[in-house]
Amino acid sequence: MKLEILAAAYNGEKFIKQQLESVLTQTYENWHMTICDDCSTDGTKTLLDEYAKKYADKISIVYNTKNLGVKKTFFKLLSVTDADHIMFCDQDDIWNSDKIQKTLDCMLENENNSPLLVHTDMSVINEAGELISPSFHQMQSIDASKNSLNRIVVQNTVTGCSMMINRELAKLIKEPSCNTLHDWWIALTASALGKIVFLPEATMQYRRHTANIRGARSMSDPKYILNRAKDKNDARFMLELGFIQSTEFAEIYKSRLSNAQYELLTEYGSMISKNKISKIKTALKYKTWKQGAVRVLGQLIYM
Repeated sequence: MKLEILAAAYNGEKFIKQQLESVLTQTYENWHMTICDDCSTDGTKTLLDEYAKKYADKISIVYNTKNLGVKKTFFKLLSVTDADHIMFCDQDDIWNSDKIQKTLDCMLENENNSPLLVHTDMSVINEAGELISPSFHQMQSIDASKNSLNRIVVQNTVTGCSMMINRELAKLIKEPSCNTLHDWWIALTASALGKIVFLPEATMQYRRHTANIRGARSMSDPKYILNRAKDKNDARFMLELGFIQSTEFAEIYKSRLSNAQYELLTEYGSMISKNKISKIKTALKYKTWKQGAVRVLGQLIYM
C-alpha cells in the first residue's frame, strides 16, 4: 500500500522548513512526499534540495519550468502518482504527528473499494505560530456534514491540506479548464461520484497570514464580514466561478452522472446568464444555498 503526499511550493522559505519537519516526524512512516516548486525566486529551491538530499528515500523534488499556480501544480502532481492513498500539503502549515495515521485509519474504515475523500478539522494559528482558534470549521461556521452535491456545488467545505483521497477517486479526477481551486473540484467529484467523510478532529495547524487572507477568518467578526460585503467583485467572481465549474463538471462527467445530478449541475451552471429572479427560483428549486445566514444574504445580494 503506497501513500503519497503531494506538496506545492512557491517562495515558501519562511515556513516550509517547519512544515517539512512536521511531516518527517509522523508516527505513520510508510509515506513518500513529492514536492513541486513553482519557480520560486527566494531560497525555497535551495532548502528543498537540502531536504531531498538528506531524506532521499522520503522526499522527491520536481521543478516547474514556468509558474503554473497552485491549481495546475497540484493537478500535475496528481496525474503522475499511482499511490493507493494521496494527501495534499501546503508549504506553511504544521502537521500534528498523528495526522497521517488518524486520517488513514478513517479512510480504511470507510472506503470499501469505492471512491472516497476523507478530510479533517484544523486548528488555526497566526504567522508567529500562536493559536487563533482550535477549530477551523467552528471559526468559519462550516457544517462539514452538508456535503451533498447541491451544497458542494455552491460552497466548498473541504480544505485541500486536510484531505486524503483513495486511488478509486483519483482515477476519476480530470483536470478542468476553468480557473477553480483544486480542492473544490476534487470535493465536487467525490460528492457526485463517491463519498466524503469528515473526521471532526484537528490534525494540523493551518497558518493564517497575509498570503492566504481569504481563508480562516471568523464568521462572527463584524469587520471581516463588512470587508467581504464591500468586495463586490470578489463575491460575484466566486459565484460565477461556481456556475462555470458546474457547467464544465456536468459535461466532463455526463456519462457517470444520474439524470438528477446532471439536471442540477446544468441548471445551476445556467444561472450565470439568468436574471436575479430566475437565479433565486433555481436556487430555491435545487436548494443550492451556502451555509449560514450571512453567506446566504451575500449570495442573494450578488447573484
